[in-house]
Parts: sequence; C-alpha cells; structure tokens
Amino acid sequence: MRIATLVTFPLLLGALIALPVKAPAQVSVRVNARLGPAITLSAYTADRYGDWRTNDRRWQPATLYTVNGQYYRRNVRGSRPVQVYRRGNEHFLPPQDQGWVGHDRRFRNNKHRPNNEDYGRARPRN
Repeated sequence: MRIATLVTFPLLLGALIALPVKAPAQVSVRVNARLGPAITLSAYTADRYGDWRTNDRRWQPATLYTVNGQYYRRNVRGSRPVQVYRRGNEHFLPPQDQGWVGHDRRFRNNKHRPNNEDYGRARPRN
C-alpha cells in the first residue's frame, strides 16, 4: 500500500506540471453564434445611393447593432442599436448634410442615430 502511494504522488505532480499554460501572446476569441455574420456598413455617397432629396424613399430604414466595432442584425446584451438605411443587401449611414437633419420622419429614434464613431468606421464606397 505504501509503495502505491509513493508511486501515485510523482505521477500527479508530473500531470500538474504538464498542464497547458496560457502564454502571454496567446489570444482568446469568443464567438457568439447568436450574432450571425457581421454586416459591412458603408458611408453614404450621392454617386452610389443617389441624391437624398430625390432617392430617400427608395431606402429602407434598418437597425443594426454594434458590438466591438462590428455591426450585426441581431441584438445581444451589451450591443448598441444604430439606425441606418438599407438598399438591396447594402447597409449605409444616413447623409451628413445639414439639410438632412429631421428630413426623414421614418428615422424617429434620436437615441439610435449614428454617432461620429459610426461614421468613422464606415467604409467609403465608390
């Protein structure tokens, strides 16, 4: 019995030493399957989406949710809603012209309007 105890202790000690240790350069990534694929958000340009004075009724208001600088269709805890427009399968931010402010009554919730951070992240479209 005493020999079994003497043999077991070094085996347990060896197993503890052999456990993987998180290296300083190792990165952990969490993926939440509920979010779905990230949405590419573009900046509004009249060349791509038409002049807002005549084409805005062709755009559909949509709400995307931003998490860690990415935009998704689904809302999860900790996300921030952002009102944008959709045309086909493209999502884009509203125009930043001074005359645009308050123009579209479908764009109602001021708390969900895009902020400077959103405009800074949007990809320019040609």
